[in-house]
Amino acid sequence: MPEPSERGRLGDWLEHAGVFVAVRVLWVRDPADDLFAAEGIGVPAGHRSLVVASELTNVAEEDFLAPADRGLVLVDSDGDRHGRATATLTAHPRFRHGPVGSGESVSGHTYFVVPRTATLRQVEWTVAGSDDEPVLTWLL
Repeated sequence: MPEPSERGRLGDWLEHAGVFVAVRVLWVRDPADDLFAAEGIGVPAGHRSLVVASELTNVAEEDFLAPADRGLVLVDSDGDRHGRATATLTAHPRFRHGPVGSGESVSGHTYFVVPRTATLRQVEWTVAGSDDEPVLTWLL
């Protein structure tokens, strides 16, 4: 796993100089099983669901084309990385599809399902979800 290029706490804006975006993880709801149940979505036995709220601001002169949360993952105390779930909660909408224009900010929610026993350590963001690029890290 690469060394983080920038590290902070929930609520901190972190900047990714390689693509000129600023990202902020606002909060993590753990567990969020009740939110999933309210939408009629079951959580697999032995797992729990989470919701992460974040924002992305494009500070570049060109559009940012990747989905804003494409590279958002949760990392547990064993170093395992947990990617996004495909669920959609109407009360906590996902990021909109499409490019983020220069100077534009977008916000949204990302959903995760992790083993119930996992102890989460941090939230990470990379441009494309790749392990070989700079990482923004928010400690939990």
